[in-house]
Amino acid sequence: MGGGSAEWIAPDVATGKSDKFDISDVSPTAGFVWPEGAGPSGGRRKLSPQWARGLDVLITVAGLIVATLLAAALAIIEALYSPLRIGGVRAPVSLLMALVTNPLLGWFAFTTTRQRFAGLLPAAAWCVIWILAAGRTSEGDMIITNNNWVGLLTLLVGAPVFAVGIYVSSMRERIAPRWPSGPASGSSSSSSSRPAGG
Repeated sequence: MGGGSAEWIAPDVATGKSDKFDISDVSPTAGFVWPEGAGPSGGRRKLSPQWARGLDVLITVAGLIVATLLAAALAIIEALYSPLRIGGVRAPVSLLMALVTNPLLGWFAFTTTRQRFAGLLPAAAWCVIWILAAGRTSEGDMIITNNNWVGLLTLLVGAPVFAVGIYVSSMRERIAPRWPSGPASGSSSSSSSRPAGG
């Protein structure tokens, strides 16, 4: 054995000679039949179409539920923080939270469902909470008063910004397939660089 190659010496009993065979290129699994569901691939199996559709529906419903609950929870927090003052001046914490989180909720709803109108459900939950916060309680209290510009501005711009996340997600989905993939572009460039006569 030498030169980095693997050899097997087969003795011949009749003649007393030995023949050498190079086995460096022989696969260790040559001639072996793997049982069904096993093998070098790790035994991965594809889901049946019924299971795939069921899983897709489950992800869609779960995404809508999570987005709606998050929207309602964030709306409550933002409404409670709308009267916040720092040093006697109203702090637009609720407005900033709505401008950041509402587009993310719209993006999340669209990404999990692949439906443009899926963002309407968390947007509706957010609006319901804020409309209730703008009204009077049974004791006559109001969270969002007429002089609370933070609450009024958040209520005004909070719902439309849900569409921002949906719009950005849909545009990215349209643009992404137009870009060529890495191997395809590499093969095209290599083929174009070859001389015409070759």
